[in-house]
Amino acid sequence: MQGVAEVVPVSSSAQLTLLPWLLRWPPPQDRTGFTAALHAGSCIGVMLALRRDLVALDRPSATRLLLTSLPAGVAGLLAQDAVEVRLGRPGPTAALLAGAGGLLWLADRRPQDRAFGTREAATAAAAQVVALAPGVSRAGATLTALRAGRLPRREAFRYSMLMSLPVTAGAAALSVRRAGLLPPLLPTALAGVTSYATAAWLDTGSSRFVSGSALYRFGLALAVAARLRRGTV
Repeated sequence: MQGVAEVVPVSSSAQLTLLPWLLRWPPPQDRTGFTAALHAGSCIGVMLALRRDLVALDRPSATRLLLTSLPAGVAGLLAQDAVEVRLGRPGPTAALLAGAGGLLWLADRRPQDRAFGTREAATAAAAQVVALAPGVSRAGATLTALRAGRLPRREAFRYSMLMSLPVTAGAAALSVRRAGLLPPLLPTALAGVTSYATAAWLDTGSSRFVSGSALYRFGLALAVAARLRRGTV
């Protein structure tokens, strides 16, 4: 799920919080090491899927890519733990999941007649900061900002992946450092394979890609709301 949700705009953090909670799975014995494995694997998979785009970047484009990732990276170092404590419970995460899904769906109704420029890059950089909140999704927030700016869907997805990659790599490195050891092989490999396959084969030019992501967000949020209403933990 981590590998798929790192690419599809449904928030990998929401999936890793809400699905185990709904299915009543016990937490992993080494949560830090398990998280490090998932982040590292999905980062490697996305990098492999985007290798041609990464190799084709010239110096100005690579510099702009790193600069657009800087606000989210700094905000993550300063506030990620506090944000997760306040908003990482199932209720707030599900609400953010549904709300961000609605914004994504509305943004995708916009025309597709603009090119990527400095204004679009700045807007997407700001959106990545908002994506620190569990349930929003880095890929989803960036894609929403770029589609709201009327970039073509396929191009918006490509830029959303490229812009989120440095932040994803930073999160993977931080998780590995906190774990204090190399992440376990199996979850790393599974996250890597699924993220690579999803990024390489997904038809990101189709409106069904965005609509399906939004509908999935709504469905998962409703499942969480139903369980909370029943008062079960």
